[in-house]
Amino acid sequence: MAGRHLSPFHGFSSEFSQYKGYVAGDDLKFLDWKVYGRNDQLVTRQYRDETNASVYLILDSSESMGYGGTSGPGGRPGNGEVTKLEYAKVMAASLAMMAFSQRDAVSVAFGAGEPEGFLPPRNSAAHLRQALATLEGLQAKGRTDLEALFGRMAARLKSGSMTFLFTDLWQDPKAILTGLKEVRFKNQAAAVVQVLTPTETAFLDGTNLELVDMETRETIRISARHMKEQYLETLRAHTEALRAECFNLDVKFLRVETTLPYFQAMRDLLQRS
Repeated sequence: MAGRHLSPFHGFSSEFSQYKGYVAGDDLKFLDWKVYGRNDQLVTRQYRDETNASVYLILDSSESMGYGGTSGPGGRPGNGEVTKLEYAKVMAASLAMMAFSQRDAVSVAFGAGEPEGFLPPRNSAAHLRQALATLEGLQAKGRTDLEALFGRMAARLKSGSMTFLFTDLWQDPKAILTGLKEVRFKNQAAAVVQVLTPTETAFLDGTNLELVDMETRETIRISARHMKEQYLETLRAHTEALRAECFNLDVKFLRVETTLPYFQAMRDLLQRS
């Protein structure tokens, strides 16, 4: 993947950019003698430099990202299951290693609202180890405020960078988009990865259930059988509204479930739309 990012600066790589009229002092080795022979005009060939990018990995580490399903108490995962945050951490770590291998600078940030941790973009083996250690030790806590998280992080982004946002998107779309627009303004490319569990996309089995909000600890009693249709329609409308707005902002939108093999999630994320 090295050399995919084109610089606005003209240099001496192997990729031709354009012709320029010769002026005294230009390097004679870049004169195009074929053009001179055809048109009796001195021109030089200009090439584009390859440049490195800054890759920002921003993770929503709110308490809701600690949900892994209904196998364990309090939404904690059972055998063979992972939480949404654990799944996001593996994807982010994979991107960090890929970026490092192509000499891009890697940044890791996380938080529920206010950014709680931020590693500025760098490219070194020591920095990669620090980024991976940060991801490995990340724990879910705090109340979701994606407008604040995205908005605060936007101020730290370098222009022309690439940003990957990992979150379950459990917040009002208007608030999410307010922060997302600020992120997109600073980026060459951005992607939102919505991470959900199968029980969130298909709803819950059973009849009378008591649900506990992982962030506020508020409880509500429901009839799962009667609520399922309404829930699924609400989720569909929520997702489609965000997908449409991301399309308008030229932001890649990807929804993955925590049971999806990682290689497939990474392929879907990185393939061209």
